[in-house]
Parts: sequence; C-alpha cells; structure tokens
Amino acid sequence: MTNAPSKPPVLTSAESFGHNMRTTNRLLQRELSRRVARLGLSIGQWYALRTLWENDGITQIELAQKSGIAGPAMVAAVRHLLAMGLVKRQRPTGDKRKYVISLTEAGWALQIPALGKSVEVNELALQGISPEDVSTCLQVLRTVQNNLLPLAHVADPAVVEVDRLISNPTD
Repeated sequence: MTNAPSKPPVLTSAESFGHNMRTTNRLLQRELSRRVARLGLSIGQWYALRTLWENDGITQIELAQKSGIAGPAMVAAVRHLLAMGLVKRQRPTGDKRKYVISLTEAGWALQIPALGKSVEVNELALQGISPEDVSTCLQVLRTVQNNLLPLAHVADPAVVEVDRLISNPTD
C-alpha cells in the first residue's frame, strides 16, 4: 500500500478550453492590432473607440469598464485620442470629479474604416466554418461568460493581477 497522492485530473493544452481561448484571443488581438495600426491606432485606442461608437458620452471610468481596459491604460489611450482629435473630454455640470468622453466628428469618421478591420479579422478567422457552427460557438461563449460573470466581482489579489496582465499583455 502506497501513500502517494492521487494525481489530479490533467488536461493537455490541446484539451483545455481556457488555453485554447487564450491562444485564439491572442492571435485575434495580434491581427486586429496589426490592422488598426494602419489607421494610426493602438489596440487600446481601438477598444476605447469601439466602446464609444456604441456608448458615446460616458465617463472615463465607464469607458474603462465597458472596454475592459485597466484604468491607467485607459488614461493613456484617452490622452492619445485627445491628441489625435478623435475624442473630447469634459467635466459634467454638477460633478467636477468626473470626465465625460465623447467622440468628435473625426472620431465618428473613423468608425467605418476601423470596424472594417475588425470584420476583416473575423472573416479571416472564421474561414471554412459554417454559419451554424459560428452560431453554436457564440452561444457557448455567451454561456461560459454568464457562468463566470458572477465570479468576476470577487475581490482577490490574484484577480487584480490577471486583470493587469490581460489589459497589458506585453508585461
């Protein structure tokens, strides 16, 4: 009789949902980043603009939350977008602690070409996959998100580190 600990169940990288999601996401982000760079945008700036195209006139904190970009990275992105003339920042009347970020005409004008880059990447990534399989995949992803979303608000130092790494993948 041995007292060796039992082996935990192990998935290979090829069998791991999380590993495959991370690899796929990194490849998608890399290609999107390469393509939006042709428009003079970083990937963080693109995500901020994407969020504003859907939710123009939100606070900088809301912009960071909705776009999934950490606060300090969002501050840098907004600074660059301001310098490029793509957004404007104003303090709302009644609350001088906040900034509301809104698109300028130049920011709105970039919407079609920039979203076109996203469409190109999606089309490239989904080549050879049936519309039914894409629909099933999206349904699975939304279910996974809904399963994990209740856990996203748990205050845990490890979670803070993961959020930092996700927001700044070059670290």
